[in-house]
Amino acid sequence: MKKLIIFLITIIFINAKIIKDSLGREVNMPEKVNKIVAIGPGALRMVVYLKSQNKVVGIEFKEKKFMPYARPYIAANKFLLKLPVIGVGGPNPNPNLEKIISIKPDVIIAGYINKSYANLISKKTGIPVFVITYGNIGNFANKKFFNSIKALGKVLNKEKRANDVINFINDMQKDLENRKININKKVYIGAVAFKGLHSLTTTISKFPPFEILGIKNVISKNIKSPFNISLETLYKVNPDIIFIDESGLKLVKKELFKYKNLQAFKQHQTYGILPYNLYMTNIGTAYLDTYFIGKVLDPQKFKDIDIEKKADEIYTFLVGKNVYPLMTKKLGGLKKLELLQKN
Repeated sequence: MKKLIIFLITIIFINAKIIKDSLGREVNMPEKVNKIVAIGPGALRMVVYLKSQNKVVGIEFKEKKFMPYARPYIAANKFLLKLPVIGVGGPNPNPNLEKIISIKPDVIIAGYINKSYANLISKKTGIPVFVITYGNIGNFANKKFFNSIKALGKVLNKEKRANDVINFINDMQKDLENRKININKKVYIGAVAFKGLHSLTTTISKFPPFEILGIKNVISKNIKSPFNISLETLYKVNPDIIFIDESGLKLVKKELFKYKNLQAFKQHQTYGILPYNLYMTNIGTAYLDTYFIGKVLDPQKFKDIDIEKKADEIYTFLVGKNVYPLMTKKLGGLKKLELLQKN
């Protein structure tokens, strides 16, 4: 009997491994993970970054229905949209536990849920729940994200790929930080996507692409999250150059009568950028936006950057396919916006 117990314990340890998740939970993981579901903000994206999308067996309703073409990891892997729905999704993902049990994943990857909820899901399903994080919203290259992708790399036996992703992101970060810009013009970002779509008066003071390039939003507040300003305030600061998150471009066009007398509109200095805060940060898009913004504000420092080639490089590496042409078709792409007719 004693030998049998020792044998069984040995088998358990051979076929399982303990890995610490972003909440500090020590999660008992199977040695081989063949089937995955991902719930909550950012979870599925990280799985795709680790080239494990073929292991995914269920998808959230939010991933299917809310602008899938604007999230490169979905746009590049459309087969994911055909998978069974395992819950609503969102900041409070509300997974369908019965459905998840029925498709028998080896592990549930979860974004931004608390410890008690993670433990509850695991208890009710009998499936290990591994929680990941991107750190604070809008910060692209940060320790919490890197730690999460390293840990998930261990879960999925993709440790080399995890290191490659980290190195790729760090290389872009360093490259952009070496191209910091000095500019006297007043710059603004509007229509920023955050928990829905917004028009031009939704901005973010500490806009990460601006921060990386060393420039400031003309609306200066010590706030990292998007917020609304009044139309009067926007006219008071009257930016020279306006970047518009294209997720909200239709709303801006609908309300164009409100904005047409702004300096940037009259001087045709409005530019479209791709939305990157959709179900957490689409990191590749965030960096691509930053390269484009740099090219607009200081063409000389970015003269070696071809945006279409950079898009191909970023998306092909991170999600397996260049989805920039599709995103351009659906959203407009990185370009100057001629919103008013020229005289």
